[in-house]
Amino acid sequence: MYKKWNDFYEEHPYWSVWIIVGVSSGVTILIEYIVNRDFIVSGEFLESGFYGMLFLTMGLLLLARRRTKSKK
Repeated sequence: MYKKWNDFYEEHPYWSVWIIVGVSSGVTILIEYIVNRDFIVSGEFLESGFYGMLFLTMGLLLLARRRTKSKK
């Protein structure tokens, strides 16, 4: 399974970033639902979660871009 994921990452680095972001968002929403029994959170927690995911996404996209440039 790891070899398939590694091959997919080599062929489609940007798609793999979006898959990682989607899975991590799903896990985060599931944990939020289990802990608080709702999805609506107001205040700083929501903002920090959003900005944290945005930072993670931007970092992974830059890493994928750097990796594709170094291959050429």
